[in-house]
Amino acid sequence: MKKSEYIQTNEIPNILKSQLKSSEILHKYNENHYIIKIQISDFLTSNIKNWKYNRPPDLIRCIDIAKYIYFSKKPVDSMFYLFFNNINETFEIIDGIHRYNALKYIKQENSKSIDFITPGDFGNNNDAFWFYQQFIILNIRFNSLEEELIGAFKSLNKSNPVPDLYFRDEVKERKEVIENIVKIWQTKFKPHFSSSIKPNIPNINRDRFIDLLDKLYDKYDIKSETQYVLEDALENMNEYIKNNIPKKLSELIIKKCNETGCYLFLIKLEKLEEL
Repeated sequence: MKKSEYIQTNEIPNILKSQLKSSEILHKYNENHYIIKIQISDFLTSNIKNWKYNRPPDLIRCIDIAKYIYFSKKPVDSMFYLFFNNINETFEIIDGIHRYNALKYIKQENSKSIDFITPGDFGNNNDAFWFYQQFIILNIRFNSLEEELIGAFKSLNKSNPVPDLYFRDEVKERKEVIENIVKIWQTKFKPHFSSSIKPNIPNINRDRFIDLLDKLYDKYDIKSETQYVLEDALENMNEYIKNNIPKKLSELIIKKCNETGCYLFLIKLEKLEEL
């Protein structure tokens, strides 16, 4: 099947059967929205991940849920909300990530070898047949636009609102952070920015500076709220070069840097990235 954002609706039942082995369709809201049941054993071996906008699971909460499920031996009476990401061929959890990780934790602990000295809380050596054979209910969407998924997620979480930072546009955010820093440096050190593709030291081409920041953005794992980390890294490097000026530079070049306070571009970009 071609990996595209849209899936032919007649392929969806085949995807369900191949990806979620014991799945059985209980209801169809429409051609792209299904309610199914599946055994926990198959659910835990399927290709499932957390949705990118979902909050990271709280391990302590997951363990508490796991203990309740395991020791009460009651049916897992809740619905998990997912959508199928056809590009990655994965089911991503929109709602239910703590319950899912609780189930995974039970399996993880229960799959350990027998230990008579320090037995685990969840048994061991796969003795929880009753747990793996349970059926759970999945609410699964296909061919959904991102804004539709966000709307569904917000509706499900009305009683526990999710901070806006979890709905960030990462590409837009990256662009804004880099452009903000470039603007600061262009304003502060205007004489050092040149339209030339390969300007002479101690000058820089704006687009090459953007390239450098783009690489440093990943290196320092920057987000909009940590833009200061990248700004500090540049300032610290500028100060370092000021105190360790490369040899064999003309007095004219050094004079310009002393006048502006910008020493960063005395070093070639490739070397700057390494430093």
